[in-house]
Amino acid sequence: MNVEKITNWLDATLSVASFDDVSNNGIQISSSGKDVKTVAFAVDASVRAVEAAAAFGAEMLVVHHGISWGGGIKRIDGGIYRVIKAAMDADIALYACHLPLDAHSTLGNNARLVKNLSLTKSEEAFKYRSSKIGFVGKATKRTQKALDLLCADADIKSVKVAPGELVGVCSGGAGDFAEEAKNLGCSLYITGEADWGSVIAAENCSMKMLCLGHYATEVWGVRALSGAMAKSLRVKTVDLTEDLA
Repeated sequence: MNVEKITNWLDATLSVASFDDVSNNGIQISSSGKDVKTVAFAVDASVRAVEAAAAFGAEMLVVHHGISWGGGIKRIDGGIYRVIKAAMDADIALYACHLPLDAHSTLGNNARLVKNLSLTKSEEAFKYRSSKIGFVGKATKRTQKALDLLCADADIKSVKVAPGELVGVCSGGAGDFAEEAKNLGCSLYITGEADWGSVIAAENCSMKMLCLGHYATEVWGVRALSGAMAKSLRVKTVDLTEDLA
């Protein structure tokens, strides 16, 4: 299978073209065009991720956070040089997908977090640029146990949430949505990380906010996408998220 076919599947599955994103989503590093037998998946386009993909014999690496943002790469030096060199030395193509993987209704980081937390009747929320990327859902009897486990993994104190209460979920660095979560009637807002201003803003409006870790909230979509590709394209996929945590 070639890189173009896999790229077309990713673009279509994630509706990449419909997003106004800070990330330059899609192929960010090309390869020699050799046949792709193994696709590796990671959260970040790091040297470690490229080297791990190469160790598994992957010809392509799909990540959430790529190396090309905004106006693109200005200079190929420092860390950017090392990532590009590692990828070119191993002849590995790099595909990045940012907001589309946060927002996808079934495979996205937030959709999978909602499912893990057993939230029901979830609705899209938390607009970033032109797209709503998070969700608000109702807690169930299973939500507290799942929440306790996530907090234990993040080494933070859990909070109580009763069945029927609204919970807002937005992965990554989305602490600035805490006030919006409060206005939507949420009893709890869950994200990856928040700057200090957002922490104080949440405190001032009495919004309970849990920061589970940027990385920890963004492995979900990567893992789901890996499984979906293996099933749909019948290509071998490798999930690197545990090894790189």
